[in-house]
Amino acid sequence: MSTCKAVVMAVIIALCTGILMGQCPAKCTCSGTAVYCIAQQLSTIPLPLPFATSL
Repeated sequence: MSTCKAVVMAVIIALCTGILMGQCPAKCTCSGTAVYCIAQQLSTIPLPLPFATSL
């Protein structure tokens, strides 16, 4: 495996692991890359957001 392919695989695994390990903001619920923060009286966008979340 080339170095470039190894780096790409490592990044993909790191991103997927972060999502699977509960990278959901406090006061919100997450389902995959969907983040639900409805009726939480938030004044800012909560972090961390799962990778590929659309705002």
